[in-house]
Amino acid sequence: MRIQHLSLTNFRLYARLEQDFGPGLTIIQGDNAQGKTSLLEAVHLLATGRSPHTNVDRQVIRWGAAEEAPYPYALLKGELMRRDGARLLELGLQVGENGRLRKDIRIDHAARRSIDLVGQLAVVLFLPGDVDLVAGAPALRRDFLDGAIAQVDADYVRALDQYARAMAQRNALLKQAQERALDPDELAIWDAQLIPSGVLIALRRREVTAELSALALPIHRELSGGLEFLQTRYVPSFDVAAPHLEDAYQLGLAQAGPPPGLSAAALEESFARALATRRREEIARGVTLTGPHRDDLRLIANAIDLGEFGSRGQQRTAVLALKLAEAAWLEQKLGEEPVILLDEVLAELDPRRRHSLLARIGNGHQTLITTTDTSRFDAAFVQQARVLDVRGGIVQR
Repeated sequence: MRIQHLSLTNFRLYARLEQDFGPGLTIIQGDNAQGKTSLLEAVHLLATGRSPHTNVDRQVIRWGAAEEAPYPYALLKGELMRRDGARLLELGLQVGENGRLRKDIRIDHAARRSIDLVGQLAVVLFLPGDVDLVAGAPALRRDFLDGAIAQVDADYVRALDQYARAMAQRNALLKQAQERALDPDELAIWDAQLIPSGVLIALRRREVTAELSALALPIHRELSGGLEFLQTRYVPSFDVAAPHLEDAYQLGLAQAGPPPGLSAAALEESFARALATRRREEIARGVTLTGPHRDDLRLIANAIDLGEFGSRGQQRTAVLALKLAEAAWLEQKLGEEPVILLDEVLAELDPRRRHSLLARIGNGHQTLITTTDTSRFDAAFVQQARVLDVRGGIVQR
């Protein structure tokens, strides 16, 4: 799959943009704050319905749009070419009379929901700060897993939404319980939604962690010059799996579904017991302390936890391997090559890692790369690419 044409109206710096993209490699060159990254952000937003740079959608509406129209808006359109034919994705954001933001999504001109974007356009985004994925907060690693799975599994997206809503209501009750007696039935209402969606999330994450681990291992071996073996370890906040089964998961040998001998119903019962056990502590702290929102993903190389003891170079290599594994995994699941988005990333890699990255991407993937200076790349690399120059929200070739 690839983007053939990108149309932007009032998006970030772009008052108006109509830009064609070809297959293969496109280098987007320009100084800082000129709009290079916004092009990648627009593609990501069309693919996933969310920006990788902000959780506040109205922030992507161009400054000055409010002065030109009573109700500021932004409109993104992406014409896709997939193996099953052409597709048009449209995403509109508009501030209404009441100040609320409305998001409209259309696929081939028909109104759709955000969840309908699943599987339409897959992307893998590399950012300069991705090295923090290894040693940063667990939420970064959970977001990585959730973002990958959400591009192929609509049921998972629904479970994430149900879990988040139930946990927000549950946490509100726990805070109220600090000031009044809590009726157990009140929590039971939200536990009935939290528990099944939480088990689905944890099982799916565990399954995908194993699949990514198997794909990342040979990639990491190549990037590390054959010196390191990478393992990914899913660390749940509670688990009833026997130790030998947990070892299998750590080594990337897990099978789909619940651990052998344990049904989803049994896991739900275990989750319920874990919540009950920590009820008093949860009331004291006013938050839910057990569940997939507390889980983690650890990256281990040669028995060393890279988040705790890995060098910056080791962490960067592990992230690169994990992202390349994500690209391969998406292609396996969708039968389409994802679009690769590289934001000022190649300049941070040494020649060997850069060569490995580009060789693994190959000619099959449409790849958009931003840079402030094309001289950082080899001449042969630039010659095989289409180069766009971005200045103040205007794209020139």
